[in-house]
Amino acid sequence: MTFETVLTLLPWLSLIFLASGMVKGVSGFGMPFIAIPASTILFNVPITQAMGWVLASGFATNIVQLAQARLHWRVLRKIWLMVVVLLVTMAFSVQLLSVMGTHWLSISLGGVMVLSIAAQLARPLKVSADKKTRYYVISGFFSGLFGGLTSFFGFPSLQVLLASGLKKLEFIFATSFVLFTGTVVLAIGLGTQGLVTPYDGLMSVLLFIPAVAGMLIGQRLRDRMSPVVFARVVLVVLLATGASMFLRGLYGLLVA
Repeated sequence: MTFETVLTLLPWLSLIFLASGMVKGVSGFGMPFIAIPASTILFNVPITQAMGWVLASGFATNIVQLAQARLHWRVLRKIWLMVVVLLVTMAFSVQLLSVMGTHWLSISLGGVMVLSIAAQLARPLKVSADKKTRYYVISGFFSGLFGGLTSFFGFPSLQVLLASGLKKLEFIFATSFVLFTGTVVLAIGLGTQGLVTPYDGLMSVLLFIPAVAGMLIGQRLRDRMSPVVFARVVLVVLLATGASMFLRGLYGLLVA
């Protein structure tokens, strides 16, 4: 990648990141779920390069959301075990990025997500108080495993958080914290394996501006939603995530 390539791709990628930022503003997450598949498919770049482009936006948007929902920081007392399990698992699985093809994993995970979320939309999952610890550990493990290999570390942990009865702003803070800390682990993993170049880093920094702008627009839409509508939007975004992962993996196999 050269500086000329950065200038050529920047206007088009800015539109993608504006749209993905709006999705994050509405649901509290989802930016990489839109930006990475779109960048990979439209510009035929490696998944790891698209991951690098999202890093600065991931840091910036999640920091903004953490600051906005900071009064609900006590929710970390409820979810700390999930976060610890997710980050530890992800720290190991991200090391496999440079040696393992992820197309089949993306197809498998995407298919599981589509089936699971479709079932959740039809019959919402409820996590009772006596089962929360079990669900947090299991979801944290699989989110960390999938996250290190695909950069999508929101499933199934975000689905479990939604089903555990968190209030809207508690969910936003919890989600932002999970995604921020996961992005830190992902950035370290990509950097130590030499999968992000200086030009990728420059592109990432430039793209956080449209991403944050899109997020602020999306938040205005979210403020007008009832809790029931908000929950449905979150599940629809997760459903779209699963479909995008499935298509991304399928596309990778076809062009390989």
